[in-house]
Amino acid sequence: MKTIPDKTTWKDHEAMSLAAAHFFVADCHRVIAKQGKFSVALSGGTTPKRFYEILSSTEFSKNIPWKKVFLFWSDERFVSHSSPDSNYNMAKKSLLDKIDIPPKNIFPVPVTGDPGQNARQYEATIRKFFANKLPAFDWLLLGTGDDGHTASLFPHTPVLIENRRLVKPVWIADKQSWRITFTFPLINKARQIVFLVSGKEKSKVVSAVFHKPVKKIYPVQYVNAEKSLWMLDKAADG
Repeated sequence: MKTIPDKTTWKDHEAMSLAAAHFFVADCHRVIAKQGKFSVALSGGTTPKRFYEILSSTEFSKNIPWKKVFLFWSDERFVSHSSPDSNYNMAKKSLLDKIDIPPKNIFPVPVTGDPGQNARQYEATIRKFFANKLPAFDWLLLGTGDDGHTASLFPHTPVLIENRRLVKPVWIADKQSWRITFTFPLINKARQIVFLVSGKEKSKVVSAVFHKPVKKIYPVQYVNAEKSLWMLDKAADG
């Protein structure tokens, strides 16, 4: 089994984001030609914002059959969808508001009431979308923090060892907040996992992921390497 993911390195964040947009369009057309729809899980954080903006531009958006694209989120902060901290809100402003995608194709993480109930509800939504087959997203976008977390799978949190549930709530103690996140069983079933990683503060994590022999010290290292492509800027690649 492959233990080191594939990677491409670009001169800066802009070039990386542009390359990711080209990759998205190509994969979108390939998958839709094969199965008629393209299921995508988006990521939050600051890194993918430029990628979303490029996808929403006329040059790219006109080449994407949005009516056959279905959007989910790999994790969400437990805040209102109108909050500046919301992953959904960031994607809405940088992408969704600018493209012709049917509202029924957009599946935000529910964030009202109880985090545990919302996580179960989102898992049920995902299972229903995949017609109760084992859910496997066509394209799953992730990033990593300088602590090696991905989605909301943070170091030393109990969700890291979840092997049954697809979506779980997680309390992030140092942030004093709840999040809802895909678990490794769902992430690792995706057909294509794409990491967008930018900035020199991430270089320590990147080095650990691509170092041989691999010693797993960060949550991000438990993502399926065989299905992963890391798209980096030079700063992140050290």
